[in-house]
Amino acid sequence: MDNESAAEDIIKRRAIFYRSFGIYAEVGGFYDYGPIGLKIKRNIETAWRRLFPEGLGLLEVETSMVLPEVVLKASGHLATFTDPVGVCTSCHTPYRLDKLLEEYYESRGDSESLSGVKRLKLNDLAARIASAGIKCEKCGGTIGNPENFNLMFKTQIGQKGTDVAYLRPETAQGIFVDFKDIYRAYGLKLPCGISQVGKVFRNEISPRQQLVRVREFTQMETEIFIDKDAKFDGFGGVDFSEARNEKIPFIRRGEDSESELTINELLGDGAIPNEYFAILLYKEKELAELLGLEKGRYRFRQLEKEELPHYSMGNIDLEVKTSYGYIEVAGNAHRSDYDLSSHAKLSGKDLSVLSNEKKVLPHVIEASIGIDRLLFSIIDGAVRDDGRGWKFLALKGSVAPYLYAVFPLQKDEALIKKAREIKAELETKHVASLYAEAGSIGKRYARADEIGIPNAITVDFETLEDKMITIRDRDSSKQVRKGIAEIFDRVV
Repeated sequence: MDNESAAEDIIKRRAIFYRSFGIYAEVGGFYDYGPIGLKIKRNIETAWRRLFPEGLGLLEVETSMVLPEVVLKASGHLATFTDPVGVCTSCHTPYRLDKLLEEYYESRGDSESLSGVKRLKLNDLAARIASAGIKCEKCGGTIGNPENFNLMFKTQIGQKGTDVAYLRPETAQGIFVDFKDIYRAYGLKLPCGISQVGKVFRNEISPRQQLVRVREFTQMETEIFIDKDAKFDGFGGVDFSEARNEKIPFIRRGEDSESELTINELLGDGAIPNEYFAILLYKEKELAELLGLEKGRYRFRQLEKEELPHYSMGNIDLEVKTSYGYIEVAGNAHRSDYDLSSHAKLSGKDLSVLSNEKKVLPHVIEASIGIDRLLFSIIDGAVRDDGRGWKFLALKGSVAPYLYAVFPLQKDEALIKKAREIKAELETKHVASLYAEAGSIGKRYARADEIGIPNAITVDFETLEDKMITIRDRDSSKQVRKGIAEIFDRVV
């Protein structure tokens, strides 16, 4: 069984996440999280919050998931939020043309053509698909009728539905619309930042690859508002002299392979637009490593000119290597003053603020991280098989659903009582733990390993006498005896 199949097997059997509405006819692109998956997801969010809103001293908000049409007209989403789509001329199955072509080149190991897909426009994509002889996966029909399809879910507001609205395609617009009120209410000064975590919705053409291409997902977004003419004087308490010298794996525009480059080098040649942007990349590297993404599994990529959004003065994606190839898990953008100026113009409201005794319409630097793709990437790369008889997830303690499993050696009342006492003590110290007594101790170890619990505590009859317990390490399977009191101060 290959790594992809092993990860998928664990995901399915332990219900980490699974397709929504499973008892009815399948509707693709929607997923539910089971108890284990939800704990992992929340741990990712906690790590992000520690590094971004809390770590950088930003405000955090929660805005509406339903946006009136005028908001998305101002933002440009009504006109430009599209993907290139083709439809099978026989069975009418829709396909996203760029992804279909990328999969074709990747399956043939044609890395040069693969990297060039990002530069192709709609008609070029359709021509390449035709010349490559790519057919419908379902019926073998020809894929034609190329068009740019708007990805937003449309809805109506009110009893008669006369007011058009959309489910938000990103959380950022709520922050931009609220910016001036938040700025005033909290007495902010530029530069400043606002973060948000929340659901977003995109009507993906052909959902596939589990959590990679879905129609409903969660974003963790940070918007930094700056005076573009003001001198950079640090931000968020980051030691920028240290950040400047940080090396990151980076693919420059027009290149096919990555290099280890310092942030200072990338600032020098303009690949990173400015220091605020650099800080966000620095924090994303820190987040990736905190969550257990090893060196060599992630990289930053400067977007090609043809890929740039309409508002962009520079975009860099964070990509992670998975069994599906490299996937984008974060998008970073210098959005200029496009959003605030557009909303100011269409609403008739002045969204400028005072900076250095002059009125300024701030520029925005954004870091948008997709938590679902990040979760999939972590699990996909965490599967291990060292011959112990079962595969397991080598999750880092920062994302593991539980830090400890607590087991009585046997179904003995005294052992059960002591094991439950240890679990209760762990919980009072806010250390997540899983208690189990059913099955042999070997099977319980296997189940704990499989969902990535780093340590298992076993209470045996000697524990009742000497107050010592056995701690088993998930990755090495080694066991040591320790005093019960020691585990409460143990750093995982």
